[in-house]
Amino acid sequence: MYRIGELSAHTRVSRDALRFYERQGLLQPAQRTQGGYRLYTEAAVERVRFIKQAQALGITLEEIRRILEAQAGGRPPCRHVRRLLQEKVAAVARRIAELEALRRALEARLRWAEAHPDPACDGEGRCVYLTPPGENISPG
Repeated sequence: MYRIGELSAHTRVSRDALRFYERQGLLQPAQRTQGGYRLYTEAAVERVRFIKQAQALGITLEEIRRILEAQAGGRPPCRHVRRLLQEKVAAVARRIAELEALRRALEARLRWAEAHPDPACDGEGRCVYLTPPGENISPG
């Protein structure tokens, strides 16, 4: 059995995070001592590792909780997890496209800035490197 500090050291997850997992219903101590100390089994070590692996893949704690509830209810979560992974892949692809568009916009600004290394500042509270002369500012 592990006390919370030992579980924290063993999993490299802070005590505060372990307590938060408990409040979220993701982790429960196997028992408490008469002094109120939490005691965890080896299964808790595996549970914390599962939580951290899922988080590293972008799965939220709420999504993890639903996976764990399905497992606890005797339902294999694999179909749900597969769909969740598909959604995460699609979201990452969208984010990559957004970042590529941002990179292209930044590169265009940088090319303009490098072509105009000493622009005249108009003193109007704008930077010509961000909005070159003659370029319209589109509302956000």
